[in-house]
Amino acid sequence: MSDPVCFPGGQMPNGTLERVEESSLARRVDDIRLGSRLDLDDEDTIDLREYWNIIVRRRWTIFIFLVGVIVITMIATFSSTPIYRGNLLMQIDREEGKVLEYQNTIQESGRPSNDFYQTQYELLRSRSLARRVIDQIGLKVVDENASNSGFFGGLRDDFRGWVSGLFGDDAGRDSAGDDEATPAREGALLSHLTIEPVRNSRLVKIHYESSDPIEAAAVANAVADNFINMNLERRFDASAYAKSFLEERLQQVRANLEDSEQRLIAYAKDREIVNLDDRLSILLQQLREINTELTRAQAERIEAEAEYSALMKEGNVANSSRVLDSSVIQELKKRKTELEGEYQEGLRVYKPGYPAMQQLQSQIADVKQSIQHETNSVAESIKAAYQAKIRQEAALTVRLQEAKDEVLALQDRSTDYQTLKREVETNRELYDGLLQRMKEIGVVAGIGTNNVFIIDRAQVPRSPFKPNLKKNLALAIALGLFGGVGLAFLFETLDDTVKTGADVEMRIGAPVLGVFPLAAEGPNKLERQTLALQVFRDPKSHLAESARSLRTSLVFATSEGAPKLMHFTSASPGDGKTTAAVSTAIAFAQAGGKVLIIDGDLRNPSIQKIFALEGGVGLTHYLTSDVAPVDIAQATSIPRLFAITSGSATPNPVELLSGPKMLDLLRLAVERFDYVLLDGPPVIGLADALVLANLARATVFVVHPGGTRKGALDSAVKRLGAANAKVIGGVLQKVGRSSSGYGYGYGYDYAYHYDYGYGKQITEVPAHQKERS
Repeated sequence: MSDPVCFPGGQMPNGTLERVEESSLARRVDDIRLGSRLDLDDEDTIDLREYWNIIVRRRWTIFIFLVGVIVITMIATFSSTPIYRGNLLMQIDREEGKVLEYQNTIQESGRPSNDFYQTQYELLRSRSLARRVIDQIGLKVVDENASNSGFFGGLRDDFRGWVSGLFGDDAGRDSAGDDEATPAREGALLSHLTIEPVRNSRLVKIHYESSDPIEAAAVANAVADNFINMNLERRFDASAYAKSFLEERLQQVRANLEDSEQRLIAYAKDREIVNLDDRLSILLQQLREINTELTRAQAERIEAEAEYSALMKEGNVANSSRVLDSSVIQELKKRKTELEGEYQEGLRVYKPGYPAMQQLQSQIADVKQSIQHETNSVAESIKAAYQAKIRQEAALTVRLQEAKDEVLALQDRSTDYQTLKREVETNRELYDGLLQRMKEIGVVAGIGTNNVFIIDRAQVPRSPFKPNLKKNLALAIALGLFGGVGLAFLFETLDDTVKTGADVEMRIGAPVLGVFPLAAEGPNKLERQTLALQVFRDPKSHLAESARSLRTSLVFATSEGAPKLMHFTSASPGDGKTTAAVSTAIAFAQAGGKVLIIDGDLRNPSIQKIFALEGGVGLTHYLTSDVAPVDIAQATSIPRLFAITSGSATPNPVELLSGPKMLDLLRLAVERFDYVLLDGPPVIGLADALVLANLARATVFVVHPGGTRKGALDSAVKRLGAANAKVIGGVLQKVGRSSSGYGYGYGYDYAYHYDYGYGKQITEVPAHQKERS
């Protein structure tokens, strides 16, 4: 395999080591950024798995909050005074029979029944009713809310007493006396009184809660009894008020009636009016009759006029219908026809001059003269009838006008009279109605039917109503769960640490190369520092598997394989960078490579303690003196793994690491070893890590999910970018802690898989396990 970080001849241009192959890394960084943008686009969607992870991470917060609520609830429940409830069932019907019928009609049609029942419920909660109940049963002022609170109520009472004594409220309360005690009693009663309407019915339940079961039943019954009495008293008071009001109103109406009658009599006497109604009725009857006669006369006149006009138009009276229809003329014409027939018969025997013939001629002439005379008489009668109809119509027209004038004159004279008469009639009707209603009220005052009935009276309760242990426990569990989950989400919102691998990839701009699980740490610092040696001591451990997985990821990090010079750093101390660096070095050594790990954290070194090396010369001795590189490298207990400790403390680590001797040391290390790992200091607050990152050109960033803050991570990545460092990937350390949100499961033997939060799973199985499979 060619050396990817060493130039030919061992020379490095511009004083830097060979760069890691960038094309493959750039492609992987672009993929990470694209995935991050896609994740940001999906932020609006609800991720139930993420919510579940939050609950799992904060499960102890939820559990502690739940237990606290349950404990407080149990203490409050067992320390509370038992409260008994008196229950009474009552029926309320709509009110019947108002004082005035028209008022009843208005109320029934204008107001819905809901207003009525709501009014009754408010009356049951009224202070006046509470005052009557207190006066009846002698209820004392008892602050049962304080007494029911048990231990907490006693503390509250002591605090109130101390405050009252401090500000001198006792004297003022004593001076107030019963004036302030009465509202307190009413408020105490109403605070324990519950009105519960039964849906879709006219029933209502009255509940009263008290520490005394006898008092609970007595107050509930007293409330119902006094409500019924108040209802009856209200009816009686309403009837009495109505009677008094009607008496006053009756006197006013009587005076108005007498005054209107006197004015009517005076007006009739002044105008000499006896009875205008009869006279007006007669005139109107005559007017109708005259109008009828006039209509008939007009019709007859029109008929006569038509006949007369036809007679005058034709000019031949003999051909008129009246003449043709006349029986006299018909007889005369018949006689004429007979005489003419005899005359014609006689002409057959006699001559016209014959006396008998002349006598017939004389008779015919007489008949003709009679016909003519009769015809003229008919014509004269038609003319006379026409003229008579005209005169009759004119006479009726005159009579009709005279009748109209007389009716109008009578109406003009009787206008004021009728007005006065109507006023008298109105006053008389109002007077009669009020008088009748007052008599009815006088008879039925105070005896109206009651619309409130008690169905079931309250009985003395045998068992307390509260505290209800089951109910309180259920409420406590519900409140504890909801409150605990809410508190968990609040803590999660306030927690600004990195949570998921996707978040790490988005912020460092590189993929997550490995995940180290949370391993059991020893009680002292030395055991915690030597935790990385577990990779060597127990190859089957989870930490060893994680190290081998990281080694595999580093091998495929670039097209040339794992970088020969790698720098391990983190954002802040305690993130586990040294454990990751040592574990990776051991994994490469176990794979057959010759590995050198250099402790570049000159301020807080750890390599010497981890490998239990001698405290001889180290890196600072080489950088500040003429010590040879072969004198500072020490072999560890692990085959093919060598280490360079930090050496003695120095006041200027940045200047030493930036010097040319450090560059020469790394050049020589890359030539002599297969892999060189720099365990650098944290980035935040120090410039050492920036110098090492620039020298290595392949930086592995270690992040502790749930421990590394987002601001610190972003600042560290920004500083590394400014130092021209190449971050090839990240390593998640201490995964599995409750605050980190990462979980992992183990299958058969010691093979396991882990999911570090952005949808990708990596499964590692040891070689001997693969062979068995």
